[in-house]
Amino acid sequence: MKTKLAAAALLLASTSLSFAADLATKAPYAPAAVWSWTGFYLGGNVGAGWGTTESTLASVNGALGAVPVGTALSQNSRSGFLGGGQLGYNWQSGWVVFGVQGDISGLDVKGSTTCVGFVTCTTKSDWLATVTGRIGGVVADRTLVYAKGGAAWMHTNDSIGVPGVFESRSSSTPLGWVLGLGAEYAFDHNWSAFIEYNYIEFDKKTAVWDLSPLAGATTIANVDIKNKLSIAKIGVNYKFGGPVVARY
Repeated sequence: MKTKLAAAALLLASTSLSFAADLATKAPYAPAAVWSWTGFYLGGNVGAGWGTTESTLASVNGALGAVPVGTALSQNSRSGFLGGGQLGYNWQSGWVVFGVQGDISGLDVKGSTTCVGFVTCTTKSDWLATVTGRIGGVVADRTLVYAKGGAAWMHTNDSIGVPGVFESRSSSTPLGWVLGLGAEYAFDHNWSAFIEYNYIEFDKKTAVWDLSPLAGATTIANVDIKNKLSIAKIGVNYKFGGPVVARY
């Protein structure tokens, strides 16, 4: 009897030790973090801009009063570089991502053309700001393809003159609308890179130019100016916080 009890005790101890060793060798399963686009982000960008400036003589007071209202002066092609930053927030629901974003960039987008005989018209834009809403879809877990639209403001200096003889300047900050397309890839828990194209069209603004040196008498011209701009840019974003969903 004692022999049987001893054998049973040995069997129980052996089973318990084997089970404990098995638990020790199996590490607990760690759920994989799933990327989420939800959260605030901050980033920077660089790119290029190109577009046109259309100038139309609206009215004249003075010696050039015979010039008919609505006479086209020029269509000025211009191009240059830009760089700036953006701040925004995304909210992801399933595979759909909604967002809002504000951008501000410094510009060096300029161009000159002959507008009246030997007279030159020049346009230079030095900053651009946009506020847009975004909607997109997640592709392959970490790639976001999106469209955006909203409002834009651009500060522009316009001038007319003859080099070395005279120059008349004006500046404006017209309101416009922007539409864009882009793609963004999250290459880290907090970092992502994007490429984007925007088309922007601005409201018409009236510039007041003093053409007296050109006319030989007091002459003030009111010129309607309309800008159109395309932008291609690349950039990076830092998203605050990390993955918030776990996959089991």
